[in-house]
This record gives sequence, C-alpha cells and structure tokens, in this order.
Amino acid sequence: MPNIEAWELKAKLFEKKCIAMEKDVAKVCPLTDATAIKAKMKANRKMAYDLEDKLSETIPAAIKKGITGKKWKDFFDDKDFKKALGEWEASLAEQQNLVKSLEDLSNNAKKRFQEFKRARDGFEKEMKKAGESEKDNQTVKKWLDKSSSVLAELTLSKSAFGTLKAKEAFFGANLKKSRDLIVTKALKEGKGDELPDMLLENAKRGQTDTKAKRLGRNITKFTTHAKMLCAKEKFETIPTANPAKNNLEKDVQSAKACLKKAAEHLKNLEGINKELQAAKKKQAKLIAAHNEQGKMNALINTVAAEHKAGEDAFNAAEDLVEEADSKL
Repeated sequence: MPNIEAWELKAKLFEKKCIAMEKDVAKVCPLTDATAIKAKMKANRKMAYDLEDKLSETIPAAIKKGITGKKWKDFFDDKDFKKALGEWEASLAEQQNLVKSLEDLSNNAKKRFQEFKRARDGFEKEMKKAGESEKDNQTVKKWLDKSSSVLAELTLSKSAFGTLKAKEAFFGANLKKSRDLIVTKALKEGKGDELPDMLLENAKRGQTDTKAKRLGRNITKFTTHAKMLCAKEKFETIPTANPAKNNLEKDVQSAKACLKKAAEHLKNLEGINKELQAAKKKQAKLIAAHNEQGKMNALINTVAAEHKAGEDAFNAAEDLVEEADSKL
C-alpha cells in the first residue's frame, strides 16, 4: 500500500509539472511567437532595404545643394538626409531587437527543455519501478503524451534562433560601417560619367577575372567539404552512444567552420559583382559606346555567373548543415 501511494503521489506531481510547463511555454517561449518574430524580421528587412534606397537618393540631391563630403557625417546637415538616415537606422535597430527577442526565446526554451526532459525521464523510471504501464493506465498515457507534445514544441523553439542565416542575424549590426558604405556607394553611382577601374583598365580587368574565379573555386572547395561532412546518409540515424555521436557533432562543427570560410569568399565576390552590376545598370550607354565593350561585358557576365554559382552552392551547403545540426 505505501508503494502504491508513493507512486500515485509521483504521478500527481508529474501531472502538475506537465500543466505548469505547458502554461510556462505558452507564456515565455511558444513556437507561434518564434514564427511571428521571423515573419516580422523578414518584413522589416524589406522595409530597411527600401529605406536604404531612399537614403541613397538624398545624397545626390544634397550634392546639388552644395553639400560635399565622403562620410555620412558630411551630409548630416541636410534635413532630407538626416530624416532618411533616422528612419533607416530605426529599421536596423528594430531588426536587432527582433534578433535579440528570438535569441532570448530560444534560450528560454532550451532551459525548459532540459529541465522538463529530466522530469519526464525521472517519471518514466519511477513508472517502471512501480510496475505501471501507459498501456494499462490511461491517466499516465495522457500525461506522457502531453509531455511529448510540450517537448516537441520546445525542441522547435530552442532551435529557432539557430536556424537564422548569418545575414539575417547580423543584418544592420555594424551601423557605422553601413552608414559610410551607403554614402560611398551613392557617391560612386552618382558620378555617372566614370567607369570603375576594374572595367576601364585592361590589367585590372584581368586581375578581377582571376580574383573572381579564385573566389569561386574557394567557395566550391569549402561548400563541397561541408556537404561531405554533413551528408544526409550520415545523419539518417543518430547514434546515442559515444564516440559515434561525438564524431557527428565534430563533423557539424567542422562543416560550420567551412561555411564561415566560404561566406568570407562569397562576401568578397558579392562586392565585386555588385559594383559591376551597378556599372552595367547606371552606365550602360558608356559601356555600349566604349571600344572595349566586349571585354567589359565578358567580365561582368563572368563575375555574375561565378557569384550565382557560389551563392547557390553556399545556400545548398548551409541548408544541409542546418538539417544535420537539427538532428543532433
């Protein structure tokens, strides 16, 4: 009789634990909140890009008013620039607030997952000791099912922040650098009658072509290695025993390091491609009239193709690494 009473008490305590945890999760780290934050981030990023374009447009207008300079502070006295800058900075600050909110939610879910998993594991051990079975006890089955549902939601919530791509997590994080980049880009595009040296000078065209292809090869090398480390067949069944599981975890970490290196090369390639695409768009007539337009267009197309291939390879590898990481 004492054993029965002790078991019933533990079952009742676990029931209360399930009810309390379900309420806590709904309040602190529900999956619906994680989904909503991600949706807000996506909408806010789009707005930030629109505001960045608006900010860029104020610079040539300010120059026509007699304002000159190379840094954002040089244009701060222009009321239109100042207003556009404030709106753009507010959107970046909001993005970082959303990132922090998602990170906090995931951290809260992680703590609760660990705590609740221990409680459920302990309850299952006590259940076995008492000779009870969820097949024979519908009340026990109900709360085990409920705990499985709560743990499933916590699993998704705790991984929500980790599913962000680097460009999402760090969007607008370096505000000072971003300000000056916008001004530099606007000034360069505003010249209109000049082509970038990498297009205009034959030697620099060759250097740019070589550099773009080298960056493309490096991206391929690192993304291929990352994909090999996180191949789907390796993660179809996750072993519970060490060192097999540890080896998979090490492979994921190594793959992430490869992605980081690939991202650096992709960023450099993206910068070259953006500059060439801007020239193609803004200075199309000048390129068309140039006696070396064939070589110029060949470089523009080569870099664009390398960037597209590199971006596709990086995204595919990143998706595979994230999928492998989520299974551990």
